[in-house]
Order: sequence, then C-alpha cells, then structure tokens
Amino acid sequence: MIRHVFAWKVAPGYDPAKVVQILNTLPERLDLIRGWEIGQHTGDPGDNGAPFDGVLVSDFASWEDLDSYSNDPYHLDVVAELTPMFSERAVVDFERGDQ
Repeated sequence: MIRHVFAWKVAPGYDPAKVVQILNTLPERLDLIRGWEIGQHTGDPGDNGAPFDGVLVSDFASWEDLDSYSNDPYHLDVVAELTPMFSERAVVDFERGDQ
C-alpha cells in the first residue's frame, strides 16, 4: 500500500473550506483511491509555530496507481484550480510497512 500525504497552507484571501470542498471531489471521480482522510488544523498551535492549514492522507494499491492518479486529467485540473489558493504545500509519498 502506498500512502500519499499532502499538506497545505491557504494563501491570504482564499477560503480554507473551499480548498477541502474541491479536494473532496477527487475520490468521487477517481476509483484508484483506496483510502481517503482529510482535515483542517484546529486549535492553538502552541509551540508548533505556524502549522499547515490542512492535510490529506490517501492510499493507493501501488506506485503505478499513485502515478496514474497524479497524471489523471481530472486530478491535474484540480491541481491547476487549487495551486493559486496555496501559499505553501508539501507532499510525502511512502510505502506502508504494515501492509
């Protein structure tokens, strides 16, 4: 199982809830996704500084499925729509050892 983790900070003037709404269209359209969890940061960051605004954790059966997802035309349209809404973003992909 391949885990894809995507975190973002919303650029000034954009609605964080809109980002989540747009991202949540992906599993409705792309059946390669095996797991999907998304959340927005809540609470006081404390000593953590300026946390990211949200994170998406998705799972794929193989590296090939993740690659197909990443290059799917609908996914690419979502990326193009969202990119201006981000001030920062980060991605980590890894093979889960428990599978």
